[in-house]
Amino acid sequence: MTAPAPRPRTGRRHLFAKMGFRSVEDRAGLVSLVRAGYAGVRLTGHHVLPAMPDRDLVALIALLRDARGVGLRVSWSGECGELDVGRLRHLDPPRGPDGAFAWSPRADAQLLVRRGPTFLSVDDTRLGLRRRSVIDRSTPAASFLEAVDWGREITAVERAGADGLTRDGLAFSSGGHCVGLPVRQGIWCV
Repeated sequence: MTAPAPRPRTGRRHLFAKMGFRSVEDRAGLVSLVRAGYAGVRLTGHHVLPAMPDRDLVALIALLRDARGVGLRVSWSGECGELDVGRLRHLDPPRGPDGAFAWSPRADAQLLVRRGPTFLSVDDTRLGLRRRSVIDRSTPAASFLEAVDWGREITAVERAGADGLTRDGLAFSSGGHCVGLPVRQGIWCV
């Protein structure tokens, strides 16, 4: 990761760190930007999602998810083409060549996962009504919702779990790669 610029002197978080897509490798890199006082990340370049390699596309979605989880906004330019983006409405959308957003971000659209001792609780309000799913942490499906790496390949054992989560709109898959879509929250004490 490239070193962020000096912390804003005003004490208010309003600056965006300008960087390339691959200059932040994981959630820890995003956390360091928050600690440095940044409000968001401005990705350089124009990202054509359907033309991206599968691993990079999944890593970009993971970056959007984890940025939201640590309180950063992401400003980026891109095109979605025929890619189904309906399940991404809780994440920051790209601006297209015409300046319009690729999808309408709704303030009330959320997809959150909380970790309990033996389960994951997923709250989904992207379609208006609140839907809660409870997933056993010992299942292969849970590994996608707890994964911290960006662009990990799906193993044969995880394939059914990834397919089920993707069908339910809780994961994003491309080729042999998958990432959970819910924004990850802290431990949920019961």
